[in-house]
Amino acid sequence: MLIKPQNIQDVPVIEVIEDALIDQPLPLVVFYHGWRSRNDLVLTQARKLAAKRLRVILPDAINHGQRVQPVSSLPSFTFWNSIQGNLAEFDLLIQTYQRRGLILNNQIGVGGYSMGGMTTGALLTHHPEITAAAIIMGTPNLNAYAELVRHYAAKQHVYLPTAMADLTGWIDAFDLNLHPETIAKRPLLFWHGTADERIPYQQARDFFDRIHHEAYGQQTAFITGYQAQHLVKIPLMEKVANFFDYYLNQTEHL
Repeated sequence: MLIKPQNIQDVPVIEVIEDALIDQPLPLVVFYHGWRSRNDLVLTQARKLAAKRLRVILPDAINHGQRVQPVSSLPSFTFWNSIQGNLAEFDLLIQTYQRRGLILNNQIGVGGYSMGGMTTGALLTHHPEITAAAIIMGTPNLNAYAELVRHYAAKQHVYLPTAMADLTGWIDAFDLNLHPETIAKRPLLFWHGTADERIPYQQARDFFDRIHHEAYGQQTAFITGYQAQHLVKIPLMEKVANFFDYYLNQTEHL
C-alpha cells in the first residue's frame, strides 16, 4: 500500500493507493477528517478503501493538521471556516486528478466523519459530478446545528456576535436540508450513533425519514449505531469501504 503525502497548491493531502495501481486511472474517493483532527488520523479508513481498487485522497482542512491555527474563542467560528475551506478547495482537488488522467470514468466518491460528513452533505448541493457519498456521524442540517451552537453559547453566557447567523450566511446555499433535491438519486449513505454526544443523531435521522421516499432520495440509506457514541470502529470502516466499492467499481448498479 502506497501512502503518499503531497501538496496540491496549498492543500496538504495524503494519497493512498495500492502500489501496483499508482499510474492507473481509478475511481477517486475524497475523504474528509473531523473537527480538531487531521488527515493522517483517517488512514485506517483510507487503507480499507484503497484495498477496493480505489484511489483515496485525504485533505487537511484549513486550521487543521499541517495548517493548524489557534481556534477562535467565538463558538464554532473556526469550525464553519474550516468547512468553508473544504468547499472552496474541492474543485482544485478534482481538477488536479482529472488533469493527471487518473479518474476512471468520472467516478468520484466523497465521504467524511463528523465535520467531514457535514462537508460531504454541503458538497452534494453544488457538485453533480459526485457519484456517491457517505455522511458518517455528521448532520445534513447545517442550520439546525448552527442554531444548536448559538443556543448553547447563550445558555453558557459565552460571547457570540448578534450577527453570527449573517456572518455564516453562506450556510443556507450549502445546507442539504434546504436543498435535498440536489441528491438527485445518487447513492448516499448515512451512519449515526444514537448516543452521539457531539452531533445529535436525530438531525440526520429526521432528514432521512423525510426524504428517502422521495424520487431524488431513492438511493439513500441510513445505518443506526444503537447506543453508539461519536466514534468510528473498524466494522463501520469496512461498511463504508464496501459502499464505495459497490457504487464506484460496479457501475452497472447505478
